[in-house]
Amino acid sequence: MENFSKFDTGTPPEEEDIERKKERLQPIFEQSLSVFRDPDRSLYEGTLTVTRQGKGQTEVVSGLVVLEVLGDAIELGGIEDDGDIGASAFMSWEEIVDVVKE
Repeated sequence: MENFSKFDTGTPPEEEDIERKKERLQPIFEQSLSVFRDPDRSLYEGTLTVTRQGKGQTEVVSGLVVLEVLGDAIELGGIEDDGDIGASAFMSWEEIVDVVKE
């Protein structure tokens, strides 16, 4: 395993079922989403770092804000240098390992 950030412990997380993961991470995602939906707030207030696992690799992606919370996935957008949303992508609950508010 490589590419661990300061948020990682260096060991794979214990298996966590999807419902438990949703309960743990939903409040963080909802807070970020509320920032995105409020035009009077800076997107940086809702910035997240997401650790995800896929294809045998762990990846840590920072500078993201939640655009939409779906039953099976989260839509996340990257914040550009000018403070606007750039590209967006969906991450499934299965691939998300952890989330940290920046």
